[in-house]
Amino acid sequence: MRIELAKLLLQKPDVLLLDEPTNHLDIESIQWLEDFLINSAKAVIVISHDRAFVDHITTRTIEVTMGRIYDYKVNYSKYLELRRERREQQQKQYEEQQKMIAETKEFIERFKGTYSKTLQVQSRVKMLEKLELVEVDEEDTSALRLKFPPSPRSGSYPVIIEGVGKRYDEHLVFRNANLTIERGDKVAFVGKNGEGKSTLVKCIMKEITHEGTLTLGHNVQIAILPRTRPPC
Repeated sequence: MRIELAKLLLQKPDVLLLDEPTNHLDIESIQWLEDFLINSAKAVIVISHDRAFVDHITTRTIEVTMGRIYDYKVNYSKYLELRRERREQQQKQYEEQQKMIAETKEFIERFKGTYSKTLQVQSRVKMLEKLELVEVDEEDTSALRLKFPPSPRSGSYPVIIEGVGKRYDEHLVFRNANLTIERGDKVAFVGKNGEGKSTLVKCIMKEITHEGTLTLGHNVQIAILPRTRPPC
């Protein structure tokens, strides 16, 4: 994927269409791509779920939702503010219009048999017939709703890594890794591609042999979402 991306950039196109370009890129590559798109590229259309990436590189956000399209000449964060303001304004206009409609219908019902009010009643009836109703954009609240049973409580230290290392023949991937993970910790392994992040995860999963000591705590259960790869 990185080679394909490099080939596209070297073509110096007038318009770049990028669908999830940050997939399979490490942090440094993403930062380089951001700088390139901001400073070197011409027109760029990007589809991405990476909010930080989208916020850094875009100057225009197109919302496609519930059968409608809205075009904002701002980046993603500003778009979120404007979308909230738009819906608040729509809701206010809707409530004011509904109040006016109710009052108009009440007037028509009260005076529809009164000769002196005939013209006023007819005028209000015609007004309601021509009235363009205000609509409040529906929010797409569809979501996958799952209910999980409570997990068994693990020990205080689910993972203890002491002097762990891994090599393949003469190739040293990493060495002397020391880490204690406490229950409730949220840990990120960050680094360039090929520096051993996935290898360390495989060590924790007991999928490969390693140097040093790696201890899993009492009652620890591990679930893994493996790194996905593009189709060949």
